[in-house]
Amino acid sequence: MPGYRLDKINDDITLLGSDSMLPFTTDAYLLSAFVRRPVGRFGRIAELGAGNGVVSLMLAARGRAEHITAIEIQKSAFEIMEENIRNNGLSATVTPVLGDIRRAEANSLGGVFDAVFANPPYMRAGSGPESVHGEENIARREIFGGIGDFCAAAAHLCRHGGTFYVVFRPERLAELLTSMTEHGLEPKQLTLLCPDADSEPSLVFVAARRGGKPGGLRVTRPLFIYERGGRVETETFRRIYETGQFPEEYTIK
Repeated sequence: MPGYRLDKINDDITLLGSDSMLPFTTDAYLLSAFVRRPVGRFGRIAELGAGNGVVSLMLAARGRAEHITAIEIQKSAFEIMEENIRNNGLSATVTPVLGDIRRAEANSLGGVFDAVFANPPYMRAGSGPESVHGEENIARREIFGGIGDFCAAAAHLCRHGGTFYVVFRPERLAELLTSMTEHGLEPKQLTLLCPDADSEPSLVFVAARRGGKPGGLRVTRPLFIYERGGRVETETFRRIYETGQFPEEYTIK
């Protein structure tokens, strides 16, 4: 199909994507591995800015939740997500919703959720050279909502005591943590991902509790993709890709 590509993500998921959309990335895979409970599975969870649905699909295929609501504002991405859900036989578990996360209300989505997760745009609107594809610009830049909007949406949709999981850029960590606390989401666990032990962090994973008590943020040991001085993946990183989940020490209790 011209303008589209078909990617096999793993043995469970095959993904249809548009050439104008962001491709499947390490960020998405690791977010899906980060969203987990130490024991059992979630009831209802929701994704903010789901794109073509890959993170929700991976979580559904792994049985991480009884039901997942995936919210996406772009009609073209939403339609691809609908097709991906059908093609992977996950219509009973994943419900796509065409909508703006800035206007998301729990009542219209069947009630509050046990957890909310997001891989929000990392760049401010108007920053850096823009892609020729509007869909890619929207995925990369805060055109339909900044990190404060994502935190506000998570706070509205998450039940008291529920968890908000997010992957973001380390250079904007201060904004993320400030936005979380401003909206009643108390950061409880933080993990930095580094290419190797000699490199600065490239991603940060944060889990916050809705209505959690102030304080008690646990900063885990960093995750390293490669061993120092080479391109050999670390045992921990290989294990994440093999199991599809972060080790227990990196999982919020």
